[in-house]
Amino acid sequence: MKTIEDNQLILLIWRGRKYLKRIAADQSFHGKGGMLRYGDLIGKPYGIRIGDYDIFEPTIEDIVMLGLKRETQIVFPKESFFIAFRLSLRKGSRVLEVGTGSGANTYIMSHAVGPEGLVVSFEQEERHFRNAKRNIERFGEWGNVELHNEEFAGYAGGDFDAAFIDVREPWTVLEKVRDAVKGSAPIGMIVPTANQISDALRALEEGFGDTEVLEILIRKYKTVAERVRPTDRMIAHTGYLIFTRKLDTVDG
Repeated sequence: MKTIEDNQLILLIWRGRKYLKRIAADQSFHGKGGMLRYGDLIGKPYGIRIGDYDIFEPTIEDIVMLGLKRETQIVFPKESFFIAFRLSLRKGSRVLEVGTGSGANTYIMSHAVGPEGLVVSFEQEERHFRNAKRNIERFGEWGNVELHNEEFAGYAGGDFDAAFIDVREPWTVLEKVRDAVKGSAPIGMIVPTANQISDALRALEEGFGDTEVLEILIRKYKTVAERVRPTDRMIAHTGYLIFTRKLDTVDG
């Protein structure tokens, strides 16, 4: 059974409100549910209720949504986990990312490829790069992320298993990304508006195949047994996802 230790992350929940905290034995949490001494948690298992607080081990989603500092529109977990699936990321995969942003998708791809894999990510804006670097250093686990504060102009010896693009005009880097991935490799991108889809599709007419466009919507429900119904708010459109694969033409 995994127990809570000093300097570990915990998820506190009070009446549906969630708090991600890194505990220190000599500190306390002061909330509307009262005071909770972190020292009292040391050695106890995750998944317990103390007073009005529920204490859980944070999930990857908890860290992305509550822990990572955002300076850009993040790729939400409803997209990022699907992106990792569609890019066929697995233990040991090498993946290229153009457009680190806040590093949320970078963090999830890092988990998908594991300590044996590698995520190489490029972010041109220095402010976003610094923020993403702090996020990855604070919450990353395996040192398998390589961050570059520069415009993507190719990567020597790339031979990546997959790639993802999250920049304003993904078609401007598409050919360079294509050169950096293996044959048949999946490539994904995200754009916020429908007219950007058209521009991207034009750029994909040659050298790419198995192209698909989609968006993901999630509607949560209130968990009250006597009156189950949709919640009053939902995270609906956050971006259109485009997936394609590198395609080469051969004679014969």
